[in-house]
Amino acid sequence: MNKSHLKKIGIWALALSLFACHLLFRSVAHAETSSPSWKHINAKNGECRIAFPSVPQMIQQSLPLADGVNKLNYDVYLAPHEDKGVFLLLVATYPMPIAGNGHEVAGLEGLLNGIVNHHPENKLVFADLIELVGHPAMNFLVEGGNSYFRGQAVMVGNKLFLIAMEGRKGEMDEKTYARFLQSFKLTQ
Repeated sequence: MNKSHLKKIGIWALALSLFACHLLFRSVAHAETSSPSWKHINAKNGECRIAFPSVPQMIQQSLPLADGVNKLNYDVYLAPHEDKGVFLLLVATYPMPIAGNGHEVAGLEGLLNGIVNHHPENKLVFADLIELVGHPAMNFLVEGGNSYFRGQAVMVGNKLFLIAMEGRKGEMDEKTYARFLQSFKLTQ
């Protein structure tokens, strides 16, 4: 199996596992928090820094890839915000860099397709390919049923960073999401 197929399988596995985490922690999305000050955290491996509206829970996972040898490792940080939604930072580490020849963009598009196609009610509201500190990034909004998923994903070498907010449709607070997104900083 070539690297291109391996990367596509990894992206789909990541999208599906992201939604498995979503289902496991759905109750967190609507938990009350009383702290008005945001909490700055460094990702476990020090590759980025971000501020959450409350102290996030961290989940670590590894998914075997189709070759049976390599694994996709990822850390998911989840934090509720009042009764409005949940904030998420996902840091996925691939066994090899995805840089070059448009692979970053293909990976971002694959992740977005995985999110949209996860449920038949999901609809892509918009997706914009942008650049974030010299790296390709995808800024997007997906709505489905009674919920929305607002996010931005960026590829840096063998890392995929997904910064997102999920909540009830019609209750999205773009200003709060922008605060969360703007707090994200690459540190390596």
